[in-house]
Amino acid sequence: MNDTLNSGCVDIWLDEIVPCLKDIQTGEIKETVVFKIESRSFLRKFKEKDGWGINWIDVPKEVEVYALALKENNEIQGLVGVRNDVDAHAAYLHWACAAPHNNKTLTESPKYSGVGGHLFAVAVDRSLAWGYEGTVHGFALNKKLLNHYIEVLGASYLGALHPYQFYIDGEASLKLLEVYTYEWN
Repeated sequence: MNDTLNSGCVDIWLDEIVPCLKDIQTGEIKETVVFKIESRSFLRKFKEKDGWGINWIDVPKEVEVYALALKENNEIQGLVGVRNDVDAHAAYLHWACAAPHNNKTLTESPKYSGVGGHLFAVAVDRSLAWGYEGTVHGFALNKKLLNHYIEVLGASYLGALHPYQFYIDGEASLKLLEVYTYEWN
């Protein structure tokens, strides 16, 4: 697990492509905000044992962590870790995780759909901010997820540094930003 934590691994399923989060019970669309978590101590509350995939406090310092939250109350619905990969001229998607109440592998009835796609869009957004034209790369946890990212996001297989390495660039990455709407807070 420590190797995965240091190198990162993307283990999030994209359940639905929706502009904002969708309340699964009511179908209501909820507006979202994204904010950078500036205080590492704030990450202590997001623990693997509580359903957050990893202990977020242990994410390497060079990885920037962003939260996806509901605009109405700032309740965090997912986290994404992104690193500026200068050598690859891309944003490196280190980790992405839906809140436990949105993770269909942890609950039979998730609260909101659309979290996964939003988190990928945040990585594309950071890539653009860093001057990489939306190019993102990362390591999928397994072949099934790799194929899912290729099919749903238009990702491409890279496989140079990891057997399930993928990248998203050009039209595919910009399409994500066209779909997802959120405000930076």
